[in-house]
Amino acid sequence: MAIPLPPKLEKCLNRLSMKSRFFNRLLSFLYMPFVFKSGLKMNFVEDDYYAILPKRRLNLNWYGTVSGGAILGNSELAAGSYLFMLSKGNYRMVCTRLNYRFLLPSIDAIMYKASVDLDELAEKIKAGGKFNIEMTIKVFRTNKNKASRRIGAGTISFHMWPVGT
Repeated sequence: MAIPLPPKLEKCLNRLSMKSRFFNRLLSFLYMPFVFKSGLKMNFVEDDYYAILPKRRLNLNWYGTVSGGAILGNSELAAGSYLFMLSKGNYRMVCTRLNYRFLLPSIDAIMYKASVDLDELAEKIKAGGKFNIEMTIKVFRTNKNKASRRIGAGTISFHMWPVGT
């Protein structure tokens, strides 16, 4: 049974996880072990947000390429982290729909680039309360932490609600 955190503490931990890589890793170890084990790393910079999934044994399939399950699971987490950053940790969210199209296999690490209509998101956050938002995600192979070739793309829908409600 999950024990809810007080809203003030939850918001404080949310902000701390975005500011410090150490606390991000520590909190992901405690609350999101899949993220910790897969090695997903996020760059929490509004102008240049991206997430990188390293080529690790846990993320690979029988053929030595990054498995589809790892790509899909981490695409939800990467996109959700982007929304988390844009909402400044004041909202909780759950993925309600994920449509993804595989274009190529990946033999290297993966980079996720998420995008959302920032004006629509700002309007919905300003209005407060619960809302749904749709965003797009593009997945690339990486070469020395730079996106090289797109291997897939998709749309993701999230349901969001304020912390403390």
